Amino acid sequence: APQQQSARTGTNASQRGHSVVTPRLAASAEAWSVLASPGTTSARGKPTSAAPASSPGAVMLVTLLSLPIVGGSTRAADRLASRGFERASPAPFASGPRDLIVVCHRTPDKVAQGRFRLDNLPDGRVDLLARCASAAIFTSHGVRRETRLWLALQDQSVCLCLDGSTARGMHPDERTLAAAMKRTLAVEHGATSRADTANGWSYHAGGLEQRLRELRQQRPVSRGPRPILQLHEDGEATLQELLAAGGGGQPAASPGAVLVLGDQLGFTSGEEALLASAGARRATVSPRGLLTSHCIVLAHHALDEAEARVGLAASPVE
Repeated sequence: APQQQSARTGTNASQRGHSVVTPRLAASAEAWSVLASPGTTSARGKPTSAAPASSPGAVMLVTLLSLPIVGGSTRAADRLASRGFERASPAPFASGPRDLIVVCHRTPDKVAQGRFRLDNLPDGRVDLLARCASAAIFTSHGVRRETRLWLALQDQSVCLCLDGSTARGMHPDERTLAAAMKRTLAVEHGATSRADTANGWSYHAGGLEQRLRELRQQRPVSRGPRPILQLHEDGEATLQELLAAGGGGQPAASPGAVLVLGDQLGFTSGEEALLASAGARRATVSPRGLLTSHCIVLAHHALDEAEARVGLAASPVE
């Protein structure tokens, strides 16, 4: 019962936009105060050594203190405040329109027809599709209204789209997203339509080639052609470098960026040639191979950062 009450309190506090520190975090307040004030003496009389501001401990300190609220102890918050900690929240920011295409291979027909089981999402790699959807659309306590995710099922030559502007009843967990995909696919293949099918997911004929052709024809109002970026381990430059190379003070891939990512199998030679003919530039987000869903998060971060630098407001797409 105490745990349930704590969880309810945390949810309400988050919805009200308050910042409260959990009792567990409060128990570590003394250790954090030592990290925040290197060179001081702890409560047990042991001197502490100074640490550089960029040390891993300092980064973790900031990360922990910026976590969403999951408990309700104002005394804990006061205790941290007495040790010099300050509350901080990110400024609200509206991103520019962007489309993300995940190229999927070897997708079983039963998945493309919505006949997969929700209690076995790894079968057919539905879990991968759901994780990509979560990473593409969701933020903390919200969704990216200007973002669309396209899951290009190449073997079936169809796309499943999740539009952040029309997403309804969605949650970031894999099962909820997979259930929404299942309903949309099943209706397209003969199942009876239901009210909860209008949830932001939609079914489109055609694979990667058709999506690129259609998206290139769309563009932000009063702006040039939409840039296409292929996220690849062998990118010509990092995504941040390509964004910084834009002319006229504008990020090269903003607004209206179209990002193309591969699944665990990467890209075929035909897909590579198609992207090259479309003028796509290769960019990398890490020197290491990462999960597709992780690459989506890093790409969002790079685009958000670039757009924030130039004060870009969201621009509608024609």
